[in-house]
Amino acid sequence: MIVTLLLATTVGATPLSESSVATADCAVRIEAYADEGRRPYYRLRPDCALSRAATMTALDALRASAPPSREISIGFGRIVRYPWLSSLLAREASSAPGWDAARGRPQQGHENAFVARLLERSPEFGALFGERRLASVLVEKVLVKPASELDLPEGAPFSASARFPFDAQLWVVLGPR
Repeated sequence: MIVTLLLATTVGATPLSESSVATADCAVRIEAYADEGRRPYYRLRPDCALSRAATMTALDALRASAPPSREISIGFGRIVRYPWLSSLLAREASSAPGWDAARGRPQQGHENAFVARLLERSPEFGALFGERRLASVLVEKVLVKPASELDLPEGAPFSASARFPFDAQLWVVLGPR
């Protein structure tokens, strides 16, 4: 994998600097935007589906370039670009009280808020961010699929037609070190 870091002052702006890190998978661009007075915003742009290890490599490069004493935002894009995270989301929802698997939505509230809380409470997801505190998780455009089409454990106590979230647009806000 090649991780490229692009720094820009606004979305669509010319990069201020660029660096790369090579590992075994595919290319991941990390775009960094820093407008005066706002928290720095980073966007992961993988060229292929990322493994957990490749995601960690990209986030390590991002954290190394981020200002340690400032809150930062990270845009992951679609969760489905991270198959391990898509599976984690479906597993978390399959055992979450409050998820109505027959309808493919929470029993109460909006699916965006429900999925954000699932990820926010997941130790496996929180471990991605190292010493940074996970301040908030934001999602939108949650998509669901039948369990038969998802990577879920064999013998799980739900029908093949049970519907669970597997994809959404994902952003996180991390506190300073």
